[in-house]
Amino acid sequence: MRSFLQPLALLLCLWLCIVPGQTEETATKLFKDSFTFFQLLRQENGIYRDALRFDGNHFHPASIATTGMGLVSLCIADRMGWIANGAELAETTLRSLTGQPPTFHPDRNAAGYFRHWLDLKTGARAWNSEYSSIDTAILVCGANFCKNYFSSPTIQTLVQELMGSIQWRNAIADPTRGTLYRELDAAGNGLASKTTTPYSEYILVAWLAWNEERQTQQDGPATALWTAFYATRTPSMTHEYQGHTLLTDQPGRFQSHFTVLFPYYLCHEYTVSTAYRQFMSNARQADQAWFALQEGRNPWEWGLGAGSVGYGSGYHADAIHNNSGIYCSPHIIAGFLPVYPEGLNDLLQSWDRRQGVHALPASPAQVLWRHSVQNRTWRAQDIQGVDYATLLFGLATLPEHAGSAFFQTFNALAIDPSSAAAWKTQ
Repeated sequence: MRSFLQPLALLLCLWLCIVPGQTEETATKLFKDSFTFFQLLRQENGIYRDALRFDGNHFHPASIATTGMGLVSLCIADRMGWIANGAELAETTLRSLTGQPPTFHPDRNAAGYFRHWLDLKTGARAWNSEYSSIDTAILVCGANFCKNYFSSPTIQTLVQELMGSIQWRNAIADPTRGTLYRELDAAGNGLASKTTTPYSEYILVAWLAWNEERQTQQDGPATALWTAFYATRTPSMTHEYQGHTLLTDQPGRFQSHFTVLFPYYLCHEYTVSTAYRQFMSNARQADQAWFALQEGRNPWEWGLGAGSVGYGSGYHADAIHNNSGIYCSPHIIAGFLPVYPEGLNDLLQSWDRRQGVHALPASPAQVLWRHSVQNRTWRAQDIQGVDYATLLFGLATLPEHAGSAFFQTFNALAIDPSSAAAWKTQ
Protein backbone atom coordinates (compact mmCIF):
# COMPACT_ATOMS: atom_id res chain seq x y z
CA MET A 1 0.00 0.00 0.00
CA ARG A 2 2.80 2.39 0.89
CA SER A 3 4.52 1.90 -2.49
CA PHE A 4 1.17 2.66 -4.21
CA LEU A 5 0.42 5.83 -2.22
CA GLN A 6 3.86 7.38 -2.58
CA PRO A 7 3.62 7.78 -6.39
CA LEU A 8 0.13 9.24 -5.98
CA ALA A 9 1.43 11.74 -3.46
CA LEU A 10 4.22 12.68 -5.83
CA LEU A 11 1.80 13.16 -8.71
CA LEU A 12 -0.44 15.32 -6.52
CA CYS A 13 2.54 17.44 -5.50
CA LEU A 14 3.56 17.88 -9.14
CA TRP A 15 0.01 18.86 -10.09
CA LEU A 16 -0.16 21.46 -7.34
CA CYS A 17 3.21 22.86 -8.35
CA ILE A 18 2.72 22.88 -12.12
CA VAL A 19 -0.94 23.59 -12.78
CA PRO A 20 -1.07 27.09 -11.22
CA GLY A 21 1.85 28.13 -13.40
CA GLN A 22 0.26 26.61 -16.45
CA THR A 23 -3.00 28.37 -15.63
CA GLU A 24 -1.31 31.75 -15.40
CA GLU A 25 0.62 31.11 -18.61
CA THR A 26 -2.55 30.19 -20.51
CA ALA A 27 -4.44 33.20 -19.15
CA THR A 28 -1.61 35.52 -20.15
CA LYS A 29 -1.46 34.03 -23.65
CA LEU A 30 -5.21 34.44 -24.09
CA PHE A 31 -4.92 38.01 -22.79
CA LYS A 32 -2.11 38.99 -25.15
CA ASP A 33 -3.65 37.21 -28.13
CA SER A 34 -6.87 39.12 -27.47
CA PHE A 35 -4.96 42.34 -28.00
CA THR A 36 -3.49 40.88 -31.19
CA PHE A 37 -7.06 40.44 -32.39
CA PHE A 38 -7.68 44.18 -32.01
CA GLN A 39 -4.46 44.96 -33.85
CA LEU A 40 -5.67 42.81 -36.76
CA LEU A 41 -8.84 44.92 -36.87
CA ARG A 42 -6.82 48.13 -36.92
CA GLN A 43 -6.24 49.92 -40.23
CA GLU A 44 -3.33 52.14 -41.23
CA ASN A 45 -5.43 55.24 -40.53
CA GLY A 46 -6.14 54.02 -36.97
CA ILE A 47 -9.76 53.09 -37.61
CA TYR A 48 -10.92 49.61 -36.56
CA ARG A 49 -12.85 47.13 -38.67
CA ASP A 50 -16.18 45.92 -37.26
CA ALA A 51 -15.27 42.22 -37.35
CA LEU A 52 -12.60 39.77 -38.43
CA ARG A 53 -13.29 36.77 -40.65
CA PHE A 54 -11.50 33.61 -39.58
CA ASP A 55 -11.05 32.62 -43.24
CA GLY A 56 -9.27 35.90 -43.99
CA ASN A 57 -12.01 37.11 -46.35
CA HIS A 58 -12.53 40.43 -44.56
CA PHE A 59 -15.39 42.55 -45.84
CA HIS A 60 -16.74 44.33 -42.77
CA PRO A 61 -16.56 48.14 -42.73
CA ALA A 62 -15.28 50.28 -39.89
CA SER A 63 -17.16 50.27 -36.59
CA ILE A 64 -17.16 53.43 -34.49
CA ALA A 65 -17.83 51.42 -31.30
CA THR A 66 -15.05 48.93 -32.04
CA THR A 67 -12.73 51.87 -32.65
CA GLY A 68 -13.53 53.09 -29.13
CA MET A 69 -12.74 49.66 -27.72
CA GLY A 70 -9.56 49.60 -29.80
CA LEU A 71 -8.40 52.81 -28.16
CA VAL A 72 -8.77 51.21 -24.73
CA SER A 73 -6.85 48.17 -26.00
CA LEU A 74 -3.87 50.43 -26.76
CA CYS A 75 -3.81 51.60 -23.14
CA ILE A 76 -3.89 48.00 -21.93
CA ALA A 77 -1.08 46.98 -24.29
CA ASP A 78 1.06 49.93 -23.19
CA ARG A 79 0.43 49.05 -19.53
CA MET A 80 1.54 45.46 -20.20
CA GLY A 81 4.62 46.52 -22.17
CA TRP A 82 3.48 44.79 -25.36
CA ILE A 83 3.90 47.91 -27.49
CA ALA A 84 6.12 50.96 -27.24
CA ASN A 85 4.13 53.29 -29.51
CA GLY A 86 0.68 53.22 -27.95
CA ALA A 87 0.38 57.00 -27.74
CA GLU A 88 1.37 57.43 -31.38
CA LEU A 89 -1.18 54.84 -32.47
CA ALA A 90 -3.88 56.57 -30.44
CA GLU A 91 -2.96 59.92 -31.99
CA THR A 92 -3.37 58.45 -35.49
CA THR A 93 -6.84 57.17 -34.60
CA LEU A 94 -7.91 60.46 -33.05
CA ARG A 95 -6.69 62.46 -36.04
CA SER A 96 -8.83 60.32 -38.32
CA LEU A 97 -11.85 60.64 -36.04
CA THR A 98 -11.55 64.42 -36.10
CA GLY A 99 -11.30 64.40 -39.91
CA GLN A 100 -7.73 65.63 -40.22
CA PRO A 101 -6.38 63.23 -42.89
CA PRO A 102 -7.14 64.58 -46.37
CA THR A 103 -8.75 61.29 -47.47
CA PHE A 104 -10.72 60.30 -44.36
CA HIS A 105 -13.74 62.31 -43.25
CA PRO A 106 -16.14 60.43 -40.96
CA ASP A 107 -19.83 60.92 -41.72
CA ARG A 108 -21.32 62.84 -38.75
CA ASN A 109 -24.57 64.72 -38.30
CA ALA A 110 -25.03 68.35 -37.31
CA ALA A 111 -24.87 67.44 -33.60
CA GLY A 112 -21.61 65.55 -34.03
CA TYR A 113 -22.90 61.95 -33.85
CA PHE A 114 -21.15 59.34 -35.96
CA ARG A 115 -22.61 56.74 -38.25
CA HIS A 116 -22.60 53.24 -36.78
CA TRP A 117 -20.50 51.90 -39.68
CA LEU A 118 -18.14 53.78 -41.96
CA ASP A 119 -16.10 53.07 -45.04
CA LEU A 120 -12.64 52.07 -43.83
CA LYS A 121 -10.79 54.33 -46.25
CA THR A 122 -13.01 57.38 -46.70
CA GLY A 123 -15.23 57.57 -43.60
CA ALA A 124 -18.36 57.64 -45.72
CA ARG A 125 -21.54 55.94 -44.55
CA ALA A 126 -21.43 52.14 -44.81
CA TRP A 127 -24.14 49.46 -44.72
CA ASN A 128 -26.94 52.04 -44.72
CA SER A 129 -26.09 52.72 -41.08
CA GLU A 130 -27.69 55.21 -38.72
CA TYR A 131 -26.35 58.13 -36.69
CA SER A 132 -25.98 56.21 -33.44
CA SER A 133 -25.91 57.62 -29.93
CA ILE A 134 -24.53 54.49 -28.24
CA ASP A 135 -21.81 53.82 -30.81
CA THR A 136 -20.71 57.44 -30.57
CA ALA A 137 -20.73 57.16 -26.76
CA ILE A 138 -18.55 54.02 -26.74
CA LEU A 139 -16.14 55.75 -29.10
CA VAL A 140 -15.88 58.82 -26.87
CA CYS A 141 -15.46 56.72 -23.73
CA GLY A 142 -12.50 55.00 -25.40
CA ALA A 143 -11.02 58.34 -26.41
CA ASN A 144 -11.48 59.67 -22.88
CA PHE A 145 -9.66 56.60 -21.53
CA CYS A 146 -6.69 57.42 -23.77
CA LYS A 147 -6.73 61.04 -22.66
CA ASN A 148 -6.47 59.94 -19.04
CA TYR A 149 -3.89 57.23 -19.63
CA PHE A 150 -1.40 58.82 -22.03
CA SER A 151 0.43 62.03 -21.15
CA SER A 152 0.60 63.18 -24.78
CA PRO A 153 -0.50 66.84 -25.18
CA THR A 154 -1.60 65.97 -28.71
CA ILE A 155 -4.00 63.34 -27.38
CA GLN A 156 -5.34 65.79 -24.82
CA THR A 157 -6.09 68.34 -27.54
CA LEU A 158 -7.61 65.85 -29.99
CA VAL A 159 -9.88 64.26 -27.38
CA GLN A 160 -11.07 67.63 -26.12
CA GLU A 161 -11.87 68.58 -29.72
CA LEU A 162 -13.76 65.32 -30.26
CA MET A 163 -15.74 65.50 -27.03
CA GLY A 164 -16.57 69.15 -27.51
CA SER A 165 -17.95 68.55 -30.99
CA ILE A 166 -20.88 66.40 -29.80
CA GLN A 167 -24.13 67.80 -28.42
CA TRP A 168 -25.00 65.04 -25.97
CA ARG A 169 -28.23 66.63 -24.76
CA ASN A 170 -29.71 66.00 -28.21
CA ALA A 171 -29.84 62.31 -27.26
CA ILE A 172 -32.28 62.99 -24.39
CA ALA A 173 -35.85 62.23 -25.47
CA ASP A 174 -37.98 62.57 -22.32
CA PRO A 175 -36.24 62.99 -18.96
CA THR A 176 -39.46 62.32 -17.06
CA ARG A 177 -39.73 58.86 -18.64
CA GLY A 178 -36.01 58.21 -18.83
CA THR A 179 -36.03 57.84 -22.59
CA LEU A 180 -33.00 58.34 -24.82
CA TYR A 181 -32.74 58.52 -28.59
CA ARG A 182 -30.94 55.55 -30.10
CA GLU A 183 -30.77 57.22 -33.50
CA LEU A 184 -30.67 60.81 -34.74
CA ASP A 185 -31.22 62.40 -38.13
CA ALA A 186 -28.76 64.42 -40.21
CA ALA A 187 -29.84 67.66 -38.54
CA GLY A 188 -28.99 66.22 -35.11
CA ASN A 189 -32.58 65.65 -33.98
CA GLY A 190 -33.59 62.42 -32.27
CA LEU A 191 -35.92 60.02 -34.09
CA ALA A 192 -39.10 59.53 -32.08
CA SER A 193 -39.47 55.94 -33.30
CA LYS A 194 -35.98 55.03 -32.09
CA THR A 195 -35.89 55.44 -28.32
CA THR A 196 -34.85 53.33 -25.36
CA THR A 197 -35.40 53.41 -21.60
CA PRO A 198 -33.19 52.48 -18.62
CA TYR A 199 -31.24 50.34 -17.93
CA SER A 200 -28.76 49.10 -20.53
CA GLU A 201 -25.52 50.10 -22.22
CA TYR A 202 -27.23 53.42 -22.96
CA ILE A 203 -26.18 54.38 -19.45
CA LEU A 204 -23.07 55.67 -21.25
CA VAL A 205 -25.13 58.10 -23.33
CA ALA A 206 -26.94 59.42 -20.25
CA TRP A 207 -23.63 59.76 -18.40
CA LEU A 208 -21.95 61.78 -21.13
CA ALA A 209 -25.01 64.02 -21.54
CA TRP A 210 -25.17 64.65 -17.79
CA ASN A 211 -21.48 65.52 -17.65
CA GLU A 212 -21.85 67.87 -20.62
CA GLU A 213 -24.34 69.90 -18.59
CA ARG A 214 -22.13 69.77 -15.53
CA GLN A 215 -19.25 71.22 -17.53
CA THR A 216 -21.37 74.19 -18.56
CA GLN A 217 -23.00 74.37 -15.10
CA GLN A 218 -26.36 74.53 -16.82
CA ASP A 219 -28.82 71.96 -15.57
CA GLY A 220 -31.18 70.75 -18.26
CA PRO A 221 -32.88 67.62 -19.58
CA ALA A 222 -29.77 65.45 -19.17
CA THR A 223 -29.38 66.42 -15.52
CA ALA A 224 -33.07 65.84 -14.93
CA LEU A 225 -32.86 62.38 -16.49
CA TRP A 226 -29.70 61.44 -14.56
CA THR A 227 -31.14 62.65 -11.28
CA ALA A 228 -34.42 60.81 -11.75
CA PHE A 229 -33.08 57.51 -13.08
CA TYR A 230 -29.35 57.17 -12.46
CA ALA A 231 -28.53 59.17 -9.32
CA THR A 232 -30.30 56.55 -7.27
CA ARG A 233 -29.40 53.16 -5.92
CA THR A 234 -32.96 51.92 -6.50
CA PRO A 235 -33.43 51.53 -10.26
CA SER A 236 -36.91 51.96 -11.66
CA MET A 237 -36.76 49.07 -14.13
CA THR A 238 -35.84 45.56 -12.96
CA HIS A 239 -36.85 41.98 -13.71
CA GLU A 240 -36.49 38.80 -11.63
CA TYR A 241 -35.06 35.45 -12.63
CA GLN A 242 -34.83 32.65 -10.07
CA GLY A 243 -34.56 35.15 -7.24
CA HIS A 244 -31.97 37.38 -8.96
CA THR A 245 -32.91 41.03 -9.53
CA LEU A 246 -31.72 42.15 -12.96
CA LEU A 247 -31.59 45.54 -14.62
CA THR A 248 -33.69 45.87 -17.76
CA ASP A 249 -34.88 48.42 -20.31
CA GLN A 250 -38.38 47.00 -20.74
CA PRO A 251 -40.79 45.44 -18.24
CA GLY A 252 -40.44 41.65 -18.31
CA ARG A 253 -37.51 41.65 -20.75
CA PHE A 254 -34.21 39.88 -20.17
CA GLN A 255 -31.17 41.52 -21.75
CA SER A 256 -27.95 40.21 -23.20
CA HIS A 257 -25.31 40.64 -20.53
CA PHE A 258 -22.98 42.95 -22.41
CA THR A 259 -25.53 45.61 -21.43
CA VAL A 260 -24.41 45.41 -17.80
CA LEU A 261 -20.70 45.02 -18.60
CA PHE A 262 -20.07 47.97 -20.92
CA PRO A 263 -21.09 50.58 -18.29
CA TYR A 264 -18.89 48.89 -15.68
CA TYR A 265 -15.74 49.19 -17.77
CA LEU A 266 -16.39 52.58 -19.38
CA CYS A 267 -18.42 54.66 -16.88
CA HIS A 268 -16.43 55.63 -13.79
CA GLU A 269 -19.40 56.09 -11.47
CA TYR A 270 -20.50 52.54 -12.18
CA THR A 271 -17.00 51.06 -11.98
CA VAL A 272 -16.58 52.22 -8.39
CA SER A 273 -20.16 51.48 -7.34
CA THR A 274 -20.79 48.72 -4.82
CA ALA A 275 -24.48 48.70 -5.71
CA TYR A 276 -23.81 48.34 -9.43
CA ARG A 277 -21.36 45.51 -8.80
CA GLN A 278 -24.21 43.72 -7.04
CA PHE A 279 -26.34 44.01 -10.17
CA MET A 280 -23.41 42.59 -12.14
CA SER A 281 -23.21 39.71 -9.70
CA ASN A 282 -26.96 39.15 -10.02
CA ALA A 283 -26.63 39.00 -13.80
CA ARG A 284 -23.78 36.50 -13.55
CA GLN A 285 -25.75 34.23 -11.22
CA ALA A 286 -28.85 34.41 -13.42
CA ASP A 287 -26.72 33.64 -16.47
CA GLN A 288 -25.33 30.48 -14.91
CA ALA A 289 -28.73 29.51 -13.50
CA TRP A 290 -30.28 29.60 -16.97
CA PHE A 291 -27.47 27.58 -18.52
CA ALA A 292 -27.73 25.01 -15.72
CA LEU A 293 -31.16 24.08 -17.11
CA GLN A 294 -29.87 23.42 -20.63
CA GLU A 295 -29.40 19.81 -21.69
CA GLY A 296 -25.90 18.71 -22.63
CA ARG A 297 -24.19 21.71 -21.11
CA ASN A 298 -21.05 21.45 -18.96
CA PRO A 299 -20.74 23.51 -15.74
CA TRP A 300 -18.06 25.71 -17.29
CA GLU A 301 -20.21 26.59 -20.32
CA TRP A 302 -22.24 29.79 -19.97
CA GLY A 303 -22.22 33.44 -20.98
CA LEU A 304 -25.24 35.19 -22.52
CA GLY A 305 -23.63 37.61 -24.94
CA ALA A 306 -23.82 38.88 -28.50
CA GLY A 307 -21.97 37.68 -31.55
CA SER A 308 -21.85 35.15 -34.35
CA VAL A 309 -24.58 32.54 -34.69
CA GLY A 310 -25.35 29.80 -37.16
CA TYR A 311 -28.75 31.01 -38.26
CA GLY A 312 -30.60 34.07 -39.62
CA SER A 313 -28.42 37.11 -40.16
CA GLY A 314 -25.43 35.48 -38.51
CA TYR A 315 -25.49 37.74 -35.44
CA HIS A 316 -27.60 37.61 -32.31
CA ALA A 317 -27.72 39.10 -28.81
CA ASP A 318 -28.44 36.11 -26.56
CA ALA A 319 -30.45 36.48 -23.36
CA ILE A 320 -32.35 34.32 -20.87
CA HIS A 321 -35.03 32.40 -22.80
CA ASN A 322 -33.63 33.83 -26.05
CA ASN A 323 -30.68 31.65 -27.02
CA SER A 324 -32.02 28.90 -29.23
CA GLY A 325 -28.62 27.54 -30.22
CA ILE A 326 -27.43 27.49 -26.60
CA TYR A 327 -24.44 29.61 -27.56
CA CYS A 328 -21.80 30.17 -24.89
CA SER A 329 -19.96 33.50 -24.81
CA PRO A 330 -16.53 33.42 -23.12
CA HIS A 331 -16.25 37.20 -23.51
CA ILE A 332 -19.16 37.50 -21.08
CA ILE A 333 -17.53 35.11 -18.59
CA ALA A 334 -14.36 37.21 -18.72
CA GLY A 335 -16.34 40.41 -18.38
CA PHE A 336 -17.69 39.18 -15.05
CA LEU A 337 -14.22 38.46 -13.61
CA PRO A 338 -14.24 41.58 -11.37
CA VAL A 339 -17.22 40.12 -9.49
CA TYR A 340 -16.58 36.44 -10.17
CA PRO A 341 -12.86 35.61 -10.39
CA GLU A 342 -13.75 31.90 -10.46
CA GLY A 343 -14.85 32.50 -14.06
CA LEU A 344 -11.19 32.25 -15.10
CA ASN A 345 -11.35 28.51 -14.42
CA ASP A 346 -14.34 28.24 -16.76
CA LEU A 347 -12.44 30.07 -19.51
CA LEU A 348 -9.48 27.74 -19.08
CA GLN A 349 -11.73 24.69 -19.16
CA SER A 350 -13.09 25.86 -22.50
CA TRP A 351 -9.55 26.46 -23.72
CA ASP A 352 -8.27 23.06 -22.58
CA ARG A 353 -11.20 21.27 -24.21
CA ARG A 354 -10.79 23.33 -27.40
CA GLN A 355 -14.38 24.56 -27.26
CA GLY A 356 -14.58 27.86 -29.13
CA VAL A 357 -10.82 28.12 -29.70
CA HIS A 358 -10.07 29.88 -33.00
CA ALA A 359 -6.80 30.67 -34.76
CA LEU A 360 -6.63 34.25 -35.97
CA PRO A 361 -5.86 34.69 -39.69
CA ALA A 362 -2.28 35.49 -40.67
CA SER A 363 -1.21 35.18 -37.05
CA PRO A 364 -0.06 32.50 -34.57
CA ALA A 365 -2.51 33.97 -32.05
CA GLN A 366 -5.56 32.05 -30.82
CA VAL A 367 -8.66 33.38 -29.10
CA LEU A 368 -11.71 32.05 -27.30
CA TRP A 369 -14.97 32.82 -29.05
CA ARG A 370 -18.54 31.55 -29.07
CA HIS A 371 -19.48 27.91 -29.36
CA SER A 372 -22.80 26.06 -29.35
CA VAL A 373 -23.88 23.43 -26.85
CA GLN A 374 -26.68 22.40 -29.20
CA ASN A 375 -24.36 21.91 -32.18
CA ARG A 376 -20.83 20.94 -31.15
CA THR A 377 -19.61 20.99 -34.76
CA TRP A 378 -20.63 24.61 -35.34
CA ARG A 379 -17.80 27.07 -35.92
CA ALA A 380 -18.16 30.84 -35.99
CA GLN A 381 -17.16 32.49 -39.26
CA ASP A 382 -16.30 35.86 -37.78
CA ILE A 383 -15.65 37.65 -34.51
CA GLN A 384 -17.07 41.08 -33.64
CA GLY A 385 -14.69 43.57 -32.03
CA VAL A 386 -17.12 45.51 -29.85
CA ASP A 387 -18.46 42.30 -28.31
CA TYR A 388 -15.08 40.64 -27.84
CA ALA A 389 -13.77 43.68 -25.94
CA THR A 390 -15.04 42.45 -22.56
CA LEU A 391 -12.77 39.39 -22.80
CA LEU A 392 -9.73 41.64 -23.12
CA PHE A 393 -11.02 44.02 -20.45
CA GLY A 394 -11.91 41.30 -17.97
CA LEU A 395 -8.53 39.60 -18.24
CA ALA A 396 -6.88 43.01 -17.82
CA THR A 397 -8.36 43.29 -14.32
CA LEU A 398 -6.53 40.19 -13.04
CA PRO A 399 -3.92 41.10 -10.40
CA GLU A 400 -1.11 39.58 -12.46
CA HIS A 401 -2.10 41.77 -15.42
CA ALA A 402 -3.15 45.45 -15.25
CA GLY A 403 -5.03 44.97 -11.97
CA SER A 404 -8.47 45.61 -10.54
CA ALA A 405 -8.00 49.39 -10.29
CA PHE A 406 -6.96 49.90 -13.91
CA PHE A 407 -10.35 50.86 -15.30
CA GLN A 408 -11.53 53.04 -12.43
CA THR A 409 -8.22 54.92 -12.60
CA PHE A 410 -8.53 55.88 -16.25
CA ASN A 411 -12.23 55.93 -17.16
CA ALA A 412 -13.24 59.02 -15.18
CA LEU A 413 -14.26 62.25 -16.85
CA ALA A 414 -12.33 65.36 -15.88
CA ILE A 415 -15.14 66.75 -13.75
CA ASP A 416 -15.51 67.16 -9.99
CA PRO A 417 -16.98 63.78 -8.94
CA SER A 418 -18.31 65.03 -5.59
CA SER A 419 -21.96 64.61 -6.60
CA ALA A 420 -21.39 61.70 -8.94
CA ALA A 421 -22.13 58.99 -6.39
CA ALA A 422 -25.01 57.64 -8.45
CA TRP A 423 -24.75 54.08 -7.23
CA LYS A 424 -22.09 54.40 -4.56
CA THR A 425 -22.64 53.13 -1.07
CA GLN A 426 -22.54 56.21 1.13
